[in-house]
Amino acid sequence: MIQQDIPSELVQAIKESPYSEIDYEYLVAFNPTQIRIEEQKIAETEEPLVIPVGLTVTNIEIPSRDNDRNIRLRTYCPTNQTELPVLLYFHGGAFIYGTPEQYDFIFYELASALQLVVVSVDYRLAPEHPFPAALHDGYDALRWLSTQAHTLGGNINNINVGGSSAGGTIAASLAQYALAQREITIRHQYLIYPPMDHRLQTPSMELLADAPMQSKQAAVWMWRHYLGENLNTPPLYAVPALQVDLNHLPPATIVIAEFDPLKDEAKEYAQRLQQAEIPTSVFEIKGATHVFDFFPTLMAREFWQTQITYLKNIFTR
Repeated sequence: MIQQDIPSELVQAIKESPYSEIDYEYLVAFNPTQIRIEEQKIAETEEPLVIPVGLTVTNIEIPSRDNDRNIRLRTYCPTNQTELPVLLYFHGGAFIYGTPEQYDFIFYELASALQLVVVSVDYRLAPEHPFPAALHDGYDALRWLSTQAHTLGGNINNINVGGSSAGGTIAASLAQYALAQREITIRHQYLIYPPMDHRLQTPSMELLADAPMQSKQAAVWMWRHYLGENLNTPPLYAVPALQVDLNHLPPATIVIAEFDPLKDEAKEYAQRLQQAEIPTSVFEIKGATHVFDFFPTLMAREFWQTQITYLKNIFTR
C-alpha cells in the first residue's frame, strides 16, 4: 500500500485523533484489556453529544441465558413512534474493546434520519470471554427483540442485524446461527468492513499488511483472542467464511474500504452469498482505511449521505 494514495485529509484526521496516542498494535498483542482503560480515559475528556429532539436514548438490561447476569442494550428510539424497523447492532473493537457509546454520534443521526430503532449490544469481550460469548449475547438480544421490540416502538417482524469491524463478524455469525435455530427471521444484514476469515490469506491481507487502522498482525492477535484454544479448529459460526452452506441467509449489504487488508475476505463472502442467490450489495469506499467513518472528513460525510439514501430503501416499515 502506498501511503500517499490515502487522502491527506484522512491521514491528518487520524494523526490528530486523541486515540492515535494509544498503541493499539502493541496492546492488542500483549495487554488487550488495557485498551479499554485507555479509551475510557479519552472518552471521559470528550464533551457529551446533545441527543436530537425526537429521539429517546436509554440503557436497558435484559435477561441472558445465564441466570446470574443480564445483557445491557443501548437503545436509540424515535419518540412516540410504533412499528418502526429495528437494527440490532454490534460495535467494533477487534472483539476485545469498544462500547455502544462510541457509536452515539452515528446512531443519534441514523435513528433520527431513518426513523429506525437501533439497539446496540454491550456484548461480552475477549479474551476473558472468547467465542461463543458474544454470539450468545447477540442471540439472546435477538430473541428478546422478537417478542419485545414493540416496547421500543419497533416491529417484531422487521428486525435487521448489523455491525462494524468485529461487530460485523458477530452480526454475520448471528445471521447464520439464527437461520439454523429457525426461530426468528432476520430481514437484512448490514456489515461494515467486517473480518470474515481467520486464515488471513487473501491478496489484500498481504498487500495491505501494514495499513493504518488495521494491520495483518493486529488481525492475527484479534482472532487469537476471540477463538482462544479453538484457533486451529474454530467452532461452527465462529468464522463466517467457514460456513459451507450460505443458502437462505438474509439479504446483505457489505461496505469495504479500499486500503483495508480485510476487504478481500469480505468481497469473497459477498460473492459466495451472491452465488447462493442471496441479494447482496457491496460498496467499496475509495481512498478509505478501516474505520474511516470515525474521522471528520469529507469522505466520511459523503459516506454518511450515501448510507442514508441507500438504507432508506432497506430499513422500511
